[in-house]
Amino acid sequence: MKLCHVCNFECSDDAELCPICGADLTVEEIEANEEILLKEPVLLASIEDIVSAEIFEDILRTNKIPYSTGDSQETFMRVVFGGGFSAVEIYVDSSDFEAAEKLYNEFLENEPQFDGEFFFEDEEEI
Repeated sequence: MKLCHVCNFECSDDAELCPICGADLTVEEIEANEEILLKEPVLLASIEDIVSAEIFEDILRTNKIPYSTGDSQETFMRVVFGGGFSAVEIYVDSSDFEAAEKLYNEFLENEPQFDGEFFFEDEEEI
């Protein structure tokens, strides 16, 4: 069994996509001691949903576009004073910005949207 790097679900060894969050399990993880250097970092996106951010990071890795989130350590939830959540800011090198922006726009167009029918309107139905 292997763990999904996005949601930590235990997936079968031959799985290519996580059945829970859809993360690409074939992407090679960057070694923890490998540092990504961006010569001219520019802000590509600020993504509020941590799972969406992880999925988009997978897209950048798959397309071999170096990026940085500006975090020195990985966390699954970022909580700020007052109980809110902070967005994940994704930076790319200015030379990769155009290609990364195209991927981000495609990601936004294809990102699943959940509407009211997904949730129960009456709590007694739960």
